[in-house]
Amino acid sequence: MSRSPRAARTADDAPPTDWLAELPHELHLRILEGVDDFSDCAAFSLASPRLGLLALRSGLARFKDPLFAVAMRLLLVERFVASLGSSIMDTTLSEDTLRRYAADRRASADHFPWLARVSPALRLTSEVEGAERRAEVWRLLRGENGAQLRLRFLQSGQVKHFEGERGAERMVRTVFANGNVKYYEGEQGAERLVRMELADDGGVEHYEGESGAERLSRAEFANGEEVQYYEGESGAERMVRAEYADGSVQHYEGERGVERLVRMELADDGGVEHYEGESGAERLSRAEFANGEEVQYYEGESGAERMVRAEFATGSVQHYEGEKGADRIVRAVRADGAVAYFEGGQGAERKVRADFPNGEVQFFEGERGAERTVRVVRADGAVAYFEGGQGAERLVRKEFANGKEFPNGGAALLRAPEVRS
Repeated sequence: MSRSPRAARTADDAPPTDWLAELPHELHLRILEGVDDFSDCAAFSLASPRLGLLALRSGLARFKDPLFAVAMRLLLVERFVASLGSSIMDTTLSEDTLRRYAADRRASADHFPWLARVSPALRLTSEVEGAERRAEVWRLLRGENGAQLRLRFLQSGQVKHFEGERGAERMVRTVFANGNVKYYEGEQGAERLVRMELADDGGVEHYEGESGAERLSRAEFANGEEVQYYEGESGAERMVRAEYADGSVQHYEGERGVERLVRMELADDGGVEHYEGESGAERLSRAEFANGEEVQYYEGESGAERMVRAEFATGSVQHYEGEKGADRIVRAVRADGAVAYFEGGQGAERKVRADFPNGEVQFFEGERGAERTVRVVRADGAVAYFEGGQGAERLVRKEFANGKEFPNGGAALLRAPEVRS
């Protein structure tokens, strides 16, 4: 007959490592809510890791406070020292631990008495200084000497954070009441702004230059979709380029505040678009295909640009008419001088006539893609008439010019220009 785990225990069995595990979940939370000392919070979590995780997931304030991590670290050090059987090793908090706590925006001077109790040799202190511009100053105190860690202006709420030993403290970060954060590098008195995190949109700005002359060099959007690049001295930075997550790049010209788009490099097909016009009213003027086979030209105001011409590497040119989105080909000029004329709406343009350099003119009928030659007028005035489908046209009648018979007794059709898509 099998027995339950509880019934199977004997006096020789080892005690359970987590004796709180058998208590109801609701009672766990009631117990944890009653723990108000950070040392006790740490002890509970080490005694029962499952309870510590429950406290964190339940959002209990003491367990989410940055001082809880400090207490955990201290307790682990104390247990390690105890395991060595040493009574002379110092278990005070380290300088790095206290600096990390002071740098946390959630840290509070209300907990400094607890820190002083567990770490009397190295502790944090707080005092209010200044007459007109009063500020709360945090220091890392070892004996009577203390390095400044944090300066909070009571009226504005602005907080400055410092690193370095006493007398050489350098500002590394400033947190503003609106949530913006500025980061600095450099020695005391020469700190320079290198980065700003914006609270409203989550973006990040990067800066270059010496202290007092920092200039914006790059701005990253929070969603990762765009990075903007800037040039120019401090206060006159102008955007020169914007790179997007899809690989496309926009180039700008003009002074700060009136930068205008002049070129866009497309990632999907490698093409390049060129723009003209003032800032905010840039209009597409030219589009170059990556393979060099085609260049398209546009006219019209911003947002209503319509294609008017397309030039091909072969030397042929297509001309368009119509508004944006409905621009249709009306004429195609081949490199040898032959010209074809078209009628019909966009996508349904059909060839109706073709003029050749030798003076011959061909006339066509039929829908796009099925145009057939119906008449040919030679330069000397002779006319030939044709019937039959495209590619199978046959001569059915000839009209003479000046009493002469149609040359060669037949009509060899010249190849007219076609639409390039």
